[in-house]
Amino acid sequence: MKQLQLLKLGERERVLSTRDRGRVAADLIQEALDKGSLVISFADVEIATPSYLDEIVKRLGGLLRGNEERVVVITAANEEVADSLELVLGKHNMAIAAMQDNQVRLLGGSAQLKKTLTAAQKLGTFSAADLAEELELKLPNLHQRLKDLMESGALAREPDESAPRGKRHRYDAPSPSKLKTSKLKVLEASC
Repeated sequence: MKQLQLLKLGERERVLSTRDRGRVAADLIQEALDKGSLVISFADVEIATPSYLDEIVKRLGGLLRGNEERVVVITAANEEVADSLELVLGKHNMAIAAMQDNQVRLLGGSAQLKKTLTAAQKLGTFSAADLAEELELKLPNLHQRLKDLMESGALAREPDESAPRGKRHRYDAPSPSKLKTSKLKVLEASC
């Protein structure tokens, strides 16, 4: 997993609104993702409007399509912000990882995808075969779920150099301890 950074969206404003400001936030997110993995904090945000969040979610969808090595996790979203995010994610048929109650969970996404992330979190770093065994699934049935979790920013993968033959990967599900915001490089945000 690439270096984790922290982007605080609510540092200057308690209400995040308008498409224009959402585009500015999406630009900041895009710049940050060019450098590595990202924790997006909604600490101190009381409300984030669907129009603001829509700009962010649309941009994230494009940035994470085909993603393999970046993780994106939402943190400190209150119930109001989380509900708005769920609404917008549903509109775009997307999911995104979020820290809630000291666990990484999915906002949006299907029940089976959420179950897959829970099993991945339990394993931490794993191969597809490890996760298939944990879920009692055949390996071919797991590949689309892994792709969907990488495109939601919930998993990162890298080539497994220890594989005896063929192209194999190791997956990494970020643990809550890796996501402690006090340990992350903080990026400036003004949106």
